[in-house]
Amino acid sequence: MLKIGIQSSSWFDEKDPLASLTFFRSCGFDAIDYNIDAHLRPGVLAKWEHENYTSLFDKTPGELFAYYTPLKEAIEKTGVTVDQMHAPFYVWMPGKDKLNDYVMMAIKKCMAVCHFLGCPALVVHPTLREKEGDEYEFNKEIYRKLIPEAQKYGVKVCLENIFSRYGSRMIEGRLSDADVAARMIDELNAEAGMDAFGFCLDVGHANLTRKHLKKFIETLGRRLSILHIHDNDGDADLHMIPYTYLQDGSTTVADWDGLVEGLKSIGYQGTLAFEVFRIYTAFPKEVHAEALRLVSAIGKAWAKRIEE
Repeated sequence: MLKIGIQSSSWFDEKDPLASLTFFRSCGFDAIDYNIDAHLRPGVLAKWEHENYTSLFDKTPGELFAYYTPLKEAIEKTGVTVDQMHAPFYVWMPGKDKLNDYVMMAIKKCMAVCHFLGCPALVVHPTLREKEGDEYEFNKEIYRKLIPEAQKYGVKVCLENIFSRYGSRMIEGRLSDADVAARMIDELNAEAGMDAFGFCLDVGHANLTRKHLKKFIETLGRRLSILHIHDNDGDADLHMIPYTYLQDGSTTVADWDGLVEGLKSIGYQGTLAFEVFRIYTAFPKEVHAEALRLVSAIGKAWAKRIEE
């Protein structure tokens, strides 16, 4: 059966990875999406005006491997794998060349950590250019910088569909068009000479931009490597449990059947990974485990349908 995954954010204790993975296993999960980006958060990056940047990524690769050895040991003991990681973002900010170089350095070290932990994929967000030139080519140039590490470590760099907001309206953002995303992945893989790039379909973002999930998935086909599954009301990025939001009192806002049918259509073999961290604040802590078990149960039901 397909593996069921959960984002580590909120419930993961860096000081006790064994207890954390044991908890996730007890809630029905086989894998985690490890939020290594928590060590270099976007809010911190956006506020940095000086050049004395400091983070976990100042460590050498060897020091990072030592830091993550307890997590590696926990993976071996529990069987709960790290199937994807989320790289720090923003990957580029205007007028901050040294900071942009620092973030790129951090992302490359994330790829080394992925290799150390046996994690096959790293999500790297595309960036927004607005009025400053060709956004497609600019993003491709950023991703191109990661080809040597992808070749060295065998870690797939996964592009993600991003939404934007214009006034009170949610609009398409970077790589929210499946045809454009597929073209960029194919061009980058041709340059790399290997399957170094793939796609992370963020289902919540696709819902915000009114995408037809089955068509989106079928357009991506084999390029679809990993998922970020979560629900919203079609207006805000809420990261909640699937089937939470209804329209007209009965029909779900998100097309969950389309998601399952699309994954079945392409023979998806990756993890069904959920990104539902709002549970942490929306529900009392006393019922977090039960809420997470509901999430894993949904994933298992979908996995059965996909593999029928």
